[in-house]
Amino acid sequence: MYDENDFTAVSKFLKLGIKIAIRNPMGQNPVFESNFPNPKGAMVKLSEKSLYDVERKLRALIGNDTPVKTKLTPFVYLGTNFRGIIYCTKGSFDYVLQETHDLFGTESKRIVRQADTFNQLLS
Repeated sequence: MYDENDFTAVSKFLKLGIKIAIRNPMGQNPVFESNFPNPKGAMVKLSEKSLYDVERKLRALIGNDTPVKTKLTPFVYLGTNFRGIIYCTKGSFDYVLQETHDLFGTESKRIVRQADTFNQLLS
């Protein structure tokens, strides 16, 4: 499935405490968003169409120019109207995919998937 080098930058930034919001991952207009401060104090804003684009931008921030090799589609099982957030728990470093709104638009805090490594979360 996924290689351990496919989403190294995303997993590193999640371990640092950033969260990535997901909307409509398999629909016509998917959005992966995140906002966080850089070490110089400026805000970094990401709003990309795929998790691969987020990975490319985060790799550029840390100076890693290694290309993303896989073309597999992550989060196929979520459906088209999914809204959620990806984060890493502090202390145990578990990666969590949490639903923020259900299919009807009501707020939700249901944990969809939890894994020890980020690649396990994707598949």
